Amino acid sequence: MVNNYREREKTLQALQNLTRCTGQPLETVDHGVPEFERKVLELSPDLVILTGSSALLTRSGTREEFQQEADFVKKAPVPILGICFGHQLIGTAFGSGLSDLGQMIQRFDQVSVVHRHPLFDGLPPKITVAESHRQVLNKVPLGFQRLAESTTTTVEAIRHETKPIYGVQFHPERANDLHPDGRIFLQNLLKITRTRA
Repeated sequence: MVNNYREREKTLQALQNLTRCTGQPLETVDHGVPEFERKVLELSPDLVILTGSSALLTRSGTREEFQQEADFVKKAPVPILGICFGHQLIGTAFGSGLSDLGQMIQRFDQVSVVHRHPLFDGLPPKITVAESHRQVLNKVPLGFQRLAESTTTTVEAIRHETKPIYGVQFHPERANDLHPDGRIFLQNLLKITRTRA
């Protein structure tokens, strides 16, 4: 897990949620550590998950703060999933811009699958997942395919056409017993990365 949160409690919550949903122990690397790429690859990860963040990529200095992570995404030799801010980081690294919604969206909401993919195996055409964001990608980045949309963004989920890079605006790790779709999504991703290995 690449931690993009600045608040310790949010970091711990993301780690607990991802561990619970994946059933896997996770190692954590903070986005700002020196020699970020070396530290991530030293762990020999099967999958790198980029967390959300309270940071906004449209704010002055934020892109510079997360530049080494963005550089890593473009050349990473391992599968990557970007969640919320991580999804936006992937999109902007590959040339997309951002739109600000003018308000914070925080709720469970429906996401419509527009292109069937093994990530959505066992899930209905409309899934219910946790949303918590203020900004969204304003277009599908070059080399990516759009997989899902919602009422707040047409770019709710993406995948790279040739590399194992995935991004979701929603928070699958915040799934619960009433709304299990995010957990199923993460389990599907683990199956995909294991098959690839």
